[in-house]
Amino acid sequence: MTEKEILEKLKQSAESVMIPESLAPDKILEKCRNLEQEKTGESREWRKKFLFGNPKLAGGLSAAAVFIICCISLWGMKNFEPESGMAEGAAAADTTMSSEACMMDEAAGGEAGAGESAAQEGGADAGAKEKEIDRKNAGDLYILAESYEAVYKRLDKIKEKRDRSMEFGDMADGAAMAEDSLSTGGTEEMRKEMTVKEAAEKESGGHSETNVQTFGIDESDVVKTDGEYIYLLRGSKISIISAAEDEMKLVGELEADPKSASADICAMYVDGDLLILAVQESLTTLNRADDGEDMAYYDIKYMDTDMTTSVLTYDISDRSSPVLAGKMTQDGSYVTSRKDGSIFYLFTGKYLLDDYEKKPADAIPEVNERKIAEDCIYMGEQGERALIVSSLSVNRPGEPRDSVMILDNGSEVYMGEDSLYLYRANYQGMSETTEIARFSLTAGYMNGEAAVSVRGTIRDTFAIHEKDQKLRVLTTDASGRERENCLFLLDEKLKLTGKLTGIAAGESIYAARYLGDMAYFITYRNTDPLFAADLSDEKNPKLVGELEITGFSEYLHFWGEDKLLGIGYETDSKSGEQKGLKLVMFDMSDPADLKVLGSRVLKEAAYSPALYDYKAVLAEPGENLIGFVTENYGRNAKRIYELYQWNGESFERILAENLGDKYGNENYRGIYSGDRFYIAHPEIVRYYDRADYGLKQTLETGQQ
Repeated sequence: MTEKEILEKLKQSAESVMIPESLAPDKILEKCRNLEQEKTGESREWRKKFLFGNPKLAGGLSAAAVFIICCISLWGMKNFEPESGMAEGAAAADTTMSSEACMMDEAAGGEAGAGESAAQEGGADAGAKEKEIDRKNAGDLYILAESYEAVYKRLDKIKEKRDRSMEFGDMADGAAMAEDSLSTGGTEEMRKEMTVKEAAEKESGGHSETNVQTFGIDESDVVKTDGEYIYLLRGSKISIISAAEDEMKLVGELEADPKSASADICAMYVDGDLLILAVQESLTTLNRADDGEDMAYYDIKYMDTDMTTSVLTYDISDRSSPVLAGKMTQDGSYVTSRKDGSIFYLFTGKYLLDDYEKKPADAIPEVNERKIAEDCIYMGEQGERALIVSSLSVNRPGEPRDSVMILDNGSEVYMGEDSLYLYRANYQGMSETTEIARFSLTAGYMNGEAAVSVRGTIRDTFAIHEKDQKLRVLTTDASGRERENCLFLLDEKLKLTGKLTGIAAGESIYAARYLGDMAYFITYRNTDPLFAADLSDEKNPKLVGELEITGFSEYLHFWGEDKLLGIGYETDSKSGEQKGLKLVMFDMSDPADLKVLGSRVLKEAAYSPALYDYKAVLAEPGENLIGFVTENYGRNAKRIYELYQWNGESFERILAENLGDKYGNENYRGIYSGDRFYIAHPEIVRYYDRADYGLKQTLETGQQ
């Protein structure tokens, strides 16, 4: 019987069936509303708009339609298996993460609510069902391992190659090179671009958020605020400062692991009454070497150090007394992390060869003391380093939802709305390419989809961008006789649909941004061309605008619907000599006729962390605030936090605070909450009244 015939029979049967009151349309809608309220994250907002934003649609659900939905759900339950949970007995019985750890929730209502008790979080969700994931390769770049033996064979080959290199004395510290190639910042992660209209229409009186690469995907930072409190990350401690009263106060403090001398908090996130931390720790043990017959009279010991990273989730409903609600631990040192709604992603890195040489089985990384399953391991063509990726729900903080291992030499991480991309530069001979792999993300579960190589290398964090599961990439190719820049458009399978090459010969891409079907990017040699490319025809992208000015921008930020803010340097057009930091506002209302609306050169400023760390930039068009730290290296060296606003024609400076040199130039953040403005650092917070930006209070947290 076909699907159509099944549905027709269900429809006919529904007309003669008495519908229980609990399945009446209004009751079903009420349940759906309650379940939807438990979900968080921009990627789920469309469901609310579709179902509850259309009264005609909601009111028109008939009893027959509800019956069909219920029948289909019941019919499908045959294919589901109940969630295994994380009971201690089960963990003791099986210390290997089986394919159950690679399952996808098919919960009747989706994510568990934020009000779950700690006891419930550790066990199975009563309404959750699971379906086994059909793991796939990520093209030819990352192939699923057939077994642990396949991993051991790969490590054997790597070991043999390393030993031969050492024998001939030509090994150029490959391990260190691989370590450096795995990014822990800079060009890290993903970009679902928020429309500039949404950015411009943000209601005044709210609070600032971390400047991120992908709208809707949160990133860690050393300073966070939820509007009422400010959270400061300092080493192994978190300080919580009240920000809702006229006077700041230290209301709470916690230490990640007071019993450890090596614990270091690498990431911090705030989600309502939850505080999520990624904590890295060195575990050093003194082991006895295996004695051979000729070593029987010697007691040889050696120190062995392993890096682990834990996700600690605290209940901070009482800010003065945070309570640990859950802990997940995985092997490896911290690389990066992301948070998409209620799903947290942890990325760690671990070299496998040392453990493999001692005992092959020890080379397989563990998550919560369970080895990653054989069918959750991807192998690249080379590399002894494992990138371990785990996801967990913040509502079930001690239990990993999915864990995979990717074996390669190190890649950059970019996360889009529904996809994870790993990319790395590949230099062979005179050619340079970028290898990119796409993994789909579904409710926290990761699966290989495709891979591709493109000419050139990605030079800017925002030069890679996903829209509707399609990828846009801007590269600079220096392998030819003359350097050139390229734009590649790729579909969901990373197949090339269109490209532009030969852009700005002799120059390099310094900054980029994508908005809708437009790409804007800066190249530089001695002058600063801003290019606009129309991507609406994915087979035939076109350069539609070009504007040349002196200097160059290292960072671009959309400002309202028709403007683009640039932060960079002013330079001499002939010599290239830098003449200070520069703010510039571009008019992009007509991409074919780009214009400069105004600029300001900060002649005394020689450097700003904002040029290389987008989290150090405060750029809020809805609040008309542009803030960052500047440094002057001259005779009267100064470190200043500067705050500007755009008046339609020029940049007006509304605050210039001399920060001194006690706490360095990094980790300062400009944040606001309602009519309050703060210059926050993990060691010190300054509070200003936004009416006149007069300093009202200074609080040094390190001295509390």
